[in-house]
Amino acid sequence: MAEKKGVGHAYNVDFLNVVFAASSLFLFLSVIWMVWDDYDRDWKSTQRRFGQLEMQVTQANLQQAGRSVDRSKLTQLQAQEAAARKNVETNQKKVDELQNKLKDADNRLYRATTDYQAMKATYDQDRYDFEATRVAGSTSAARKGQIVGDEERRLTELNLAKEKAEADKAELQRQLGQYTGQVAAVQKQIDDLTAEQTRLGKRLEVIAPSVKDYFRNAPLLDFMAPTFKVQQIILPNVVDDVNFIRVPKMDRCQTCHLAIDKKGYEKYPQPFTTHPDLATYLGSSSPHPLDRIGCTVCHEGMGQSVSFRDAAHMPSNEKQKEEWEKKYHWEEPHLWDYPMLPLKMTEASCAKCHKGQVFVPKADALTVAYATYERAGCYACHKTRGFENVRKPGPILTARRKTALGTKSRSTRLPRICSPTPTSTISR
Repeated sequence: MAEKKGVGHAYNVDFLNVVFAASSLFLFLSVIWMVWDDYDRDWKSTQRRFGQLEMQVTQANLQQAGRSVDRSKLTQLQAQEAAARKNVETNQKKVDELQNKLKDADNRLYRATTDYQAMKATYDQDRYDFEATRVAGSTSAARKGQIVGDEERRLTELNLAKEKAEADKAELQRQLGQYTGQVAAVQKQIDDLTAEQTRLGKRLEVIAPSVKDYFRNAPLLDFMAPTFKVQQIILPNVVDDVNFIRVPKMDRCQTCHLAIDKKGYEKYPQPFTTHPDLATYLGSSSPHPLDRIGCTVCHEGMGQSVSFRDAAHMPSNEKQKEEWEKKYHWEEPHLWDYPMLPLKMTEASCAKCHKGQVFVPKADALTVAYATYERAGCYACHKTRGFENVRKPGPILTARRKTALGTKSRSTRLPRICSPTPTSTISR
C-alpha cells in the first residue's frame, strides 16, 4: 500500500509564530508607552524643578541666616550656658533629690485633683437632688440636706488638700530652679537667636529628596501618597457659568505656580515667581487670600486645566506669542469663553466684587477708566451698576439755526450725551 500522507495546513505555522511574537512585542511596548505618557505630565516636571529650586533657595536663606547671627553674643551665651551646666553638675546630687521629690509631688497633686473632681461631681448631683426635693416639699429633704452638708465639708477638705499639693509642687520647682533655671533661661536666649536657622534646617529636612519619595512618585505607584500632586482650590460662593449649569469655581493654577504666595521667590521667572504685593493679594493675612480668591477670579483662564495650553494663557505681544507657539505649541483657545486677561487689563476684574465702588484702592487703571466713563457721560445711555443715581447729561439746547424759509428755527445738533457733566462722582 502506498504510504498515507499527512494532512496539510492552510497556513504557515512558522510565519504565524513570528507574527504572534511581533504583535506581542508591539502590544507590550504600547502598554509601556501608554503608562509613561500618562505619567510624564508637564506639571510633574514643573514641580520637580521647583523642588530643586526650593532646595537652593532654602540653603541660601540658611546661609544668610547664619551670617546674620551675632556671633559675639552667641559665644557669650554659650559660655554662660556652659557655666550654668557646670553648676548643675556640681550640685547634681541635690538636683536629683529635688527631681525625685518633684515626681512625688506630681503624683500627690494628681491624686488630690482626681479626688476633688470626683467629690465635686457627686456634690453637684446630690445638691441638685436636694434642692428639687425641698421645692417639692418631700419629707426626705432634711435627710438629703444633711448628706449634702457632709459632702460640702468633705469637698472643702479635698480642695484644701489640692491647694496644698499645688503649693508643695511650686516650692519644689522654685528650689530646683535655683540650679537649673539659669540653664533654661540661657538656652531660651540661644534658641531665640538661632530660631530662623533652626526653622530653615527643619525645612531642609522636610523637602530633601529621599528614596521613599522616588518610590512614592514612581509610575503605577503614584496613586498612593505621591509628593507630586495637583494643587486644587474650590472657591466658596464663586461659580463658573458653563452655559447649561453653574459649577463651583475650581483653581488648579498653583499646581505649577507653586511659589505664588511664598516670599523669597520675587526674582525668579514664571511659573516660580512670587505674586506682587502679598500684603494685598494672595497673602494669608491680605484682603484677598489665596484660599478664598484663587487666581482665575482676577486673571480669568481655565482654572481646571493643569497644562499650559489648555489653561487659556494669552500672550502680551506678538513676540511672546511666537515664543509660546514654538516652546509650548500654544494656540488661541476656542473651547473656553474666558481666556486669560493681559496683565495690563487684570484690574478690570476688580469690578466683579467691588460693585458700585467707583474708587478701588491700588487699581489705578480701573479708577482712570471709571473717571473717563463718568466724565464722558457714557452711563446716560449705557446702564451701569454704580451710576444709577448720578445726574445724567442732556442735549445742548442753545444751538439753533434758521430754516430755508427763514421763519422757523430748530435745534440742529444731536443730543450731546457725551458732554462732560458739571460734577464728578470721582471728585466726590
